[in-house]
Amino acid sequence: MRENHILIIDDDLMLLKTAEEILSDQYNVSVAKSGIQALNLLNKNIIPDLILLDIDMPQMDGYETLEEIKKIPRCELIPIIFLTGFSEMDYEVRGLKAGAVDYIVKPFAKEILLARVERHLERYQQRQHKQSMELSDYAKQIKSQLTPTEWKIAIAIAEGMENKEIAESMHYSYGYVKNLVARIFSKLEIEKRRELKKLMVKE
Repeated sequence: MRENHILIIDDDLMLLKTAEEILSDQYNVSVAKSGIQALNLLNKNIIPDLILLDIDMPQMDGYETLEEIKKIPRCELIPIIFLTGFSEMDYEVRGLKAGAVDYIVKPFAKEILLARVERHLERYQQRQHKQSMELSDYAKQIKSQLTPTEWKIAIAIAEGMENKEIAESMHYSYGYVKNLVARIFSKLEIEKRRELKKLMVKE
């Protein structure tokens, strides 16, 4: 069952350890002791399926961290649950308005944490499945214009990957990827990466 990956971001080492122990029986778990450390992980293309995020952290609080996470390609739709000691409604409202999907107050019951995580993972997977079905139907015409390798790279571009990331993940040279991207743009008569994303992903 340990297929889903959860990232826990909290400067409270005891809480971090407790949450990791609860979740690690069912999920792959990564931890970050600050917002900055979490952003470094995400920028290295370590993309989780769900994030548990503390609010009260030094240097960069949870709200700032959430805002920065949403700017990272492929992280925009990751469900983020605030896990915090703040029980006042204002904090919860601000968190939900910022884009969090849920708000759990510390100390929390093991059963509550597991149930909330499971629910939001299911919703996220359903949304991804629906999106992939839309993509496969909507992108048929584009796929017919490209070679299999070009199509694979087009998908990576639509997911927000840069040329260097594509080269590393697919074990191609940077120059080869750059040339293929130029060829894809020429075939589809586009100039920018975001244009390809709009063509590939149905809004």
